[in-house]
Amino acid sequence: MSEHDTNPYAPPIAILSDEEQYANEGSFIPGGRKVPAGNASAWIGSAWEMFKQSPGTWIGLFLVFMLIYMVCAIIPLVNMVTVVLMPLLMGGVMIACERQRESGELALGDLFGGFQEHLGPLCIQGLLTMAFSMAVFIPIAIIGGIGVAIFAATGTGFGAAAIVGIVLLVLLALVAMLMLYAAMWFAPALIVLQGLTPFEAMKASFAGCMKNLVPGLIFFILSFLLMILGSIPLFLGLLVVFPLLYASIYTAYRDIFIEE
Repeated sequence: MSEHDTNPYAPPIAILSDEEQYANEGSFIPGGRKVPAGNASAWIGSAWEMFKQSPGTWIGLFLVFMLIYMVCAIIPLVNMVTVVLMPLLMGGVMIACERQRESGELALGDLFGGFQEHLGPLCIQGLLTMAFSMAVFIPIAIIGGIGVAIFAATGTGFGAAAIVGIVLLVLLALVAMLMLYAAMWFAPALIVLQGLTPFEAMKASFAGCMKNLVPGLIFFILSFLLMILGSIPLFLGLLVVFPLLYASIYTAYRDIFIEE
């Protein structure tokens, strides 16, 4: 029995004809489904199989991705568009993954597929992410600032109550950040591959992540360990780790949202 017979997330070796191209696409599961905790390692394992098919192209895709993002991030005024740049680039990565699964080949040019095919929705997703971030973190910052001002004005200093308050604010900010990441994690894939609106995609992404908190936690632990290992040999291992993690977003999307 081959690996493709035993691993439901592994990409196919090849597509033989146009008729067969979409024969095993599977059906979309709105809101996603709950999967076993052990599937977290399968997401990374399946991403590794994709990386091994075209390692040079995957590394090139990652380098182009980072170059575009870093250049835009350091240019004054232009850096204001980075909020919409990340969904656009991640949408392109998802398109590249989908086409690799269909054809067995990865094309560097697919990285720009988000700009060509889904520019408006992906930009809106980026703007929604920014709006949600501001709606959550600005009030937290204001509350924290008011608290600091009160303690400074009264001369009471930072006692036990102040420390507890700071800890609670930090925890609140952490929970808000995790919820925001849950809403944006699968959104580019759902926009470019399922045609959902930005709000629908973020809602579905959030629902899918909430149903899979345990495998999601395991995935992030494994990702953290991989980044540590990738950093040891002069950070060169990250040239493999980051493309692997990009691809694993796609394999997780397939596992949670697609019924094979």
